[in-house]
Amino acid sequence: MSENEDEYIPEERTPFSREEINALHGIFALYDADNSGYIQVEELENIFTKIGKNPDEAAALLQEVDNRAGGERDGQISFDEFVDLLALQKAAGDGDPNSDGGPDQKVLEFLRILEEYRLKCEEEGDYLEAGRANRQLGLLKAQEEKRQQKTIRARQVAERQDVQIAHNMQYNDFNAAWDKYMEEYDGMAQMYIQQMTERHAVNLLEFQQGLQQEMRDRPPKWGRELLEWRRRQHLMARQKNYAEAQKIKKIADQMEERERQAMQQSNAAVFARKEAKFRQQQQAELQALLKRIDARRKEHVKQRAVDSKRLLQRNRNVQAVLESKQNVECNRLFAEVKKTIHRSTLPPSKLDQPMAYSQSKKSTRRQGNEAKDSTIDSGFLHQEGPTFDG
Repeated sequence: MSENEDEYIPEERTPFSREEINALHGIFALYDADNSGYIQVEELENIFTKIGKNPDEAAALLQEVDNRAGGERDGQISFDEFVDLLALQKAAGDGDPNSDGGPDQKVLEFLRILEEYRLKCEEEGDYLEAGRANRQLGLLKAQEEKRQQKTIRARQVAERQDVQIAHNMQYNDFNAAWDKYMEEYDGMAQMYIQQMTERHAVNLLEFQQGLQQEMRDRPPKWGRELLEWRRRQHLMARQKNYAEAQKIKKIADQMEERERQAMQQSNAAVFARKEAKFRQQQQAELQALLKRIDARRKEHVKQRAVDSKRLLQRNRNVQAVLESKQNVECNRLFAEVKKTIHRSTLPPSKLDQPMAYSQSKKSTRRQGNEAKDSTIDSGFLHQEGPTFDG
């Protein structure tokens, strides 16, 4: 990387981030041996191969850049033209092959090549350039780690949202089913009330008619005084004392009219009392029905509340289990991301070293265990069994 590296970061006209531009510059510098800012066109296919691009597209893209620039090429390509090539290749539909949160192989290749560039600068004694490459490595690693973590979190958020949407739909279906059930229950209750009211009206009419007929058929019960006056009336008539009989009849008729009115009033009172009692029985029957309907409705409302609470608690438990599972998964994936990014900058010799070291430790541990087991077996074979007194 040159001291004026900012001129190689045309962010405003490329789809690449500053970190990617600087990483590409590190790759470009590997082939810019004389630090002239140009590389040979023949090296373009090698660079495309290193950064995970299709090398066969290099010539076609270079021709398109030449057509846009309208100039002649002298067998060399600048870094700006190199970035334009990659921008064209990306715009042509390269896409993001790692949108699912996995490592971006292109970035991992950037990291590996930047690490090679850092080591090259370190070996050549260009420590300032090695420091800049090392800082760029850190930035690119952090960017890739952040990108993968963001993708993982976005996927987990989407998963939680899907579960929440399913829970909301389930809860809406639950409420809709209960609303329909309560509506049907209220409709049936109103039908039962109406049927009882109509039956009560018919029964009351029949009761009134029967009571009236009973009172009409019942013979009047006259008083003793009236009966005595009638006896004297008939006696005077048989004795042909018609004048006296007429006087007595007038007195008896007046007395009979008074007693008849009294009996009618008494019958009306009895009728009203019996009718009121009958209506009271009907009202008690209707109130009992209303009470049963209301009690049953309250049971339904209570059961709905219990079922709703249970459903919501179950959904909260599902969400809690999912979040706990995602936290474990997140920690594991974040650790894998760090490990993958770290291993991307290790040379192949160091990638195999932990395995050899582990095997060496296992071999040493196995030899020590065998020696220990030999000592234990020797002591066990010469150990006397337990003794019991008596």
